[in-house]
Amino acid sequence: MKEVETMSKAEWQVMRIIWTLGQATSNQVIDILEKKTDWKAATIKTLIIRLQKKEFLKADEANRPYIYQPLIAEDSAIHQSVNNLFDDLCCMKKGLAINDLVENSEISQKDIAQIIQTLTDKAKSAPEVVDCNCLEADLK
Repeated sequence: MKEVETMSKAEWQVMRIIWTLGQATSNQVIDILEKKTDWKAATIKTLIIRLQKKEFLKADEANRPYIYQPLIAEDSAIHQSVNNLFDDLCCMKKGLAINDLVENSEISQKDIAQIIQTLTDKAKSAPEVVDCNCLEADLK
């Protein structure tokens, strides 16, 4: 599996456009990003080339302009990215981080209902206290 942690913030922006459109030409990506950022066309083309080299994008080279398609699903990339982040956190702090995300994110009523259901299900088997995992067991 491709490691999304190798994707820069700028590359994520390119991927978000291509995921949203399903596929895109470099000109479509350039048009959108030039309106959202102060990036030049050459910078955006470089990002697309990097994403190809990292095997996150493939180009249909049968016709010009090339049509770029994602080689990793957006859901899969998000899942991997979130898990990579949370793997680096102390187990005792993950709940705080999740709470912070919920408080500071614009989320839909449907997403809130799903989160509530997930938490309700999770509460049935959750431990009362989560142990710190920052030190090796023999160092405690």
